[in-house]
Amino acid sequence: MSRRRFTLSFAVLLGSLALSTAAAQDGVVSFSDMAPTAGIDFFHSNPSGFTQSQYSGGGTAGDFNNDGWMDIFAVSGGNGRDHLFINNGDGTFSDKATAWGIATIHLGKGATAGDYNDDGWLDIYVTSAGPVGATAPGHHKLYRNNGNSTFTNVATAVGVNSTHPTKQGGFGSAFGDYDLDGDLDLFVAGFSSGSTPSSRLFRNDGDGTFTDVTIAINLWGGSSGGVAGFAPRFADLNGDRYPEILLVGDFGTSRVFRNNQNGTFTIVTNGWNYGQDENGMGNAFADFNNDGLFDWYVTSIYLPGQGWTGNKLYLNTPTAVANEVSGFAGVVDGGYGWGAVGVDLDHDGWKDIVETNGDNGNPTFLFEQSYVWMSNGAGGTYTEQALALGLDHTGAGRGMVNLDYDLDGDQDIVIFVNFGNCTLWDNDLTGDEIAWLRVLLDTTVNDELPPDGYGSIISVTTGGTTQWGHMYGGDNMQSSSELSAHFGLGAATIVDEVKVEWPNGTQTVLTNVAVNQTITVNPNEDNAWTRVGLGIGGDDGVPQLRGSGDLVGGANVTLTAYSGAPSSTLHLVFSPFAVNAPFKGGIFVPSSTFIVDFATDANGDWSVTAPWPNGLPSGSTLYFQGWQQDVSGILGWISTNGLRATTP
Repeated sequence: MSRRRFTLSFAVLLGSLALSTAAAQDGVVSFSDMAPTAGIDFFHSNPSGFTQSQYSGGGTAGDFNNDGWMDIFAVSGGNGRDHLFINNGDGTFSDKATAWGIATIHLGKGATAGDYNDDGWLDIYVTSAGPVGATAPGHHKLYRNNGNSTFTNVATAVGVNSTHPTKQGGFGSAFGDYDLDGDLDLFVAGFSSGSTPSSRLFRNDGDGTFTDVTIAINLWGGSSGGVAGFAPRFADLNGDRYPEILLVGDFGTSRVFRNNQNGTFTIVTNGWNYGQDENGMGNAFADFNNDGLFDWYVTSIYLPGQGWTGNKLYLNTPTAVANEVSGFAGVVDGGYGWGAVGVDLDHDGWKDIVETNGDNGNPTFLFEQSYVWMSNGAGGTYTEQALALGLDHTGAGRGMVNLDYDLDGDQDIVIFVNFGNCTLWDNDLTGDEIAWLRVLLDTTVNDELPPDGYGSIISVTTGGTTQWGHMYGGDNMQSSSELSAHFGLGAATIVDEVKVEWPNGTQTVLTNVAVNQTITVNPNEDNAWTRVGLGIGGDDGVPQLRGSGDLVGGANVTLTAYSGAPSSTLHLVFSPFAVNAPFKGGIFVPSSTFIVDFATDANGDWSVTAPWPNGLPSGSTLYFQGWQQDVSGILGWISTNGLRATTP
């Protein structure tokens, strides 16, 4: 990396430093289906001969090209190829599955995203019943992201292509670090009968391969019989940092496996008061009552005449023994429940619940609507408002994800359908009091922590009120959402504290963080240097900008940019003010008070070291961002992330 040194004069900034804050705004939610105009309109269907084909239909959201915009991978089901919709950053997507090497035609079921080999690029795991016309075990896919707009299926080579010796096996899947060794393990939920488990736990060996430890660690406690698993996730229920395995299963087979911290698990479903759902299908995991403990919402069929009592909302307690409150909360009747997410749609500080439903084979649930339960706040009840909010989705919904596809600060919804069209529901949030904060985690600087901060707990405090989020990933039902912690902040104009509790027990604390932005936190972060906003990527990826050094007058500080356009001019923009421009979605830039040009080296890297100015008052703020002309970027430009420097 080039380490050329420059001396910059900051004296002209004295007296002009200020913190730029966005005006707060209030919460009226309005949904519209943007799939046809956004370019992700496709029809899911399965060919004949596909066992349990009525259950399939999923996908995952993630930033697969590291340009700061969320992309969507969708499983087609067999009558057609899978799809990879890359976000163009202008409200539209382009299907790159063929160009990127994953336009596979197979009996697909669901998908999840995670950086299994810790190389900084999200990979995709896909469950499959095999080739069309030849259903068979052993055909799950692990698409390794090569970082160059291609994927390679390495499932067989790394040991995760099969979850059952004779059955198709495999529906939902989830990444997580169950042994806290810093890499992502994989749990795959299976749907079968008999004594051989088709749900499997694969331990990541840290060398790019996995080992099936299901039997070796006696995961099932000697009894796996007949578990019909759909949706798994790793999540810490008892506060010891070691994640439990939560498995949603049909026919009364949901399970909770307590992590014993020694590589083994104990089934505690009944003892912890879970497993009351008769027909568990999908789930959402969030702190629904804002008490700092994470709760579990499980979708299930509501048909009292058959003894099926519907959805369950398990509120966690300090003893890890849950209280089931779905009836009181008003979320018990979701029809034939499938995928679900828990997210604050209106930015009032309380998590709402979205659930998709329907069963084409049962007249009772034919054209069943999806539901949106809006939280009524501290009372713990919800009001269903899907149709009033414009989310008028009917049909056999299966998977569901939440993401901010247009980077406007609110969370949007994708519904994957069995034998139907995929839909993209844009959340157009308007009114007063709609401030927000979106937190991403970057652990590339610490090998002890898993990629994207899996297992971390994030809290934000505004005006004495604290909310909690998590970075658990997890399966909503054959689908996984974007890897972010999103917080609605109402009328707040500043976040007093952002705290990240990393899975190794350490903490990172930021104070006085501006609202209405996406920030990326790493475990070496301090209050001096904070990554804010998102970069714009090109063919060489998204350029990154980092700062280091104490912000004390006269002390040297260093700015480093990397992964930009090679051997070209980098325009370093810096200012005491920041704006959201020029692209829709709030791409962060400092206002152009000062621009200094530098040259990147042959790798697209650049570095400058200079003394920090003397005499700046505590709390003074400077914003930095690098811009380069590059034909592969949006409108011919690429940019680094934003960087905020705050004097102590």
